[in-house]
Amino acid sequence: MAFFTQMLINGILTGGVYALMALAIVIIYKSSSIFNFAHGPLVAFSAFMLWQLIVGWKMPIWLAIPILTVCICILAYLIQRLVLQPLTGQPLMAAVMATIALGELFSGAAVLFWPGPGRLLPDIVSAARVQLGPVVLSSESILNFVVCALCFVVFVLFFQKTRIGLAMRGTAEDHTLAQSEGIRVSSIFVVSWFVAILVAAVGGILMSSLYGVSFESLNGLGMKALAVVILGGMESIVGALIGGLIIGLTEAFGSAYLDPYVGGGFSEVAPYIVLLIALVLKPYGLFGYARIERV
Repeated sequence: MAFFTQMLINGILTGGVYALMALAIVIIYKSSSIFNFAHGPLVAFSAFMLWQLIVGWKMPIWLAIPILTVCICILAYLIQRLVLQPLTGQPLMAAVMATIALGELFSGAAVLFWPGPGRLLPDIVSAARVQLGPVVLSSESILNFVVCALCFVVFVLFFQKTRIGLAMRGTAEDHTLAQSEGIRVSSIFVVSWFVAILVAAVGGILMSSLYGVSFESLNGLGMKALAVVILGGMESIVGALIGGLIIGLTEAFGSAYLDPYVGGGFSEVAPYIVLLIALVLKPYGLFGYARIERV
């Protein structure tokens, strides 16, 4: 029973980070109907940028994080203005292909600027173990989950209470109507990309604090976030949360109970098996909905 409880909590803690990563994809899709295939490389690139600031250039973390935020803001502006805005009015597939090209660009940049093995971020908190009855947890995992929960709360409040958040919701519902009401849709797209990249960067940094900054692992984390979004529903924030927890629990229990019988590695494919089963039963995701269009 203690082992089961340990795996349950481990799955929930990991799933919280997956949910945060998936939230970044949902933000962009809700505002622009673009599925961001550059998600994984952007996560890795952001984590490497933080490593460069803190370790490479010896900046204190209180200074490195605001600088990284400014860099992400500039990056979001450039992506929207130089890559996506010129594609306005073009088939949606053109924008999707543009995100794939962006992913390849940031993948190449990460390998070019930070070649070789992965890097390690300095510890934000002490690497102590927390004993909760029969369950042992790392302080980093607990901190990561708390940060993810706070990010979800802040985002929900931002989306429901602020003028920019309400404008993002209006733009997500109908671009033309939002523009007729005086909302600058192009500016909302920039804000959406900024918030999405920032949220994704937070998720990537949290995972890097546990496993190090590695392009392969962080890009793979981005791919799992794509699976979470498809599982939960493309436009559902609740779906991102529930889907992340399902994938996290599937990994934890797959690693604990199935890996010994298949020689290891089943936990890596188990989330995608769950995804395929869910899509067969609910093609639009657990919390998604079908669009009915008259032609």
